[in-house]
Amino acid sequence: MIQVLQANQLTLRDVKDKFGLQRTSNSGFFKSWQQPVLDLSEHEKKTLDQAQASFLYLAEGLVQEPLVKMVVVSPLLSVAGFYEKPYLTFAEHTTAVEIAASEEIIRGRIDVLVVNQQVWVAIVEAKNSQLSLSVGLPQTLAYMASDQQTNQPKFGLVTNGTDLEFVKLDPKAGLYALSRAYSLNNPGNDLYEVASVLRAIR
Repeated sequence: MIQVLQANQLTLRDVKDKFGLQRTSNSGFFKSWQQPVLDLSEHEKKTLDQAQASFLYLAEGLVQEPLVKMVVVSPLLSVAGFYEKPYLTFAEHTTAVEIAASEEIIRGRIDVLVVNQQVWVAIVEAKNSQLSLSVGLPQTLAYMASDQQTNQPKFGLVTNGTDLEFVKLDPKAGLYALSRAYSLNNPGNDLYEVASVLRAIR
């Protein structure tokens, strides 16, 4: 009998065991985030400054996931150029992957999926402001591993609005790595670097 599992209920151990993934600390594995080129225009900086200010104001209360996507994720994707050709961006993309030899299917809905000619370029998983980034990591990795169409590296971004962290997965090698965590509470505006990393990934 096939067992259906929900992606948002998986732990990191579940994902590592089911997909055979290992985290790597090799600094050369994920270079895109390490030296971002901050070539933002004044208009783009203003857009990201407004996103930061709006979110920090809203974060005085509880910010639910849809608001995180509107206030933080959408401006980032716009500045990074993911709403332009040749990219297609999908919201609430349903996915399911069958785990061979275990009679399990993992189902879930990707918050934001960016595609270029059938290749998954980036996955964004958003959570509400009171949840840790670690809550979204297993779900993000499961979605990234579920794309069976290509062995090309895939990238993810996990955010609760306040904090943001990138993930790179090499499905062929079964390895993944994380960037440093960015925070809207840091001095200045970390969204500049996040947008620049998204451009580098693009």
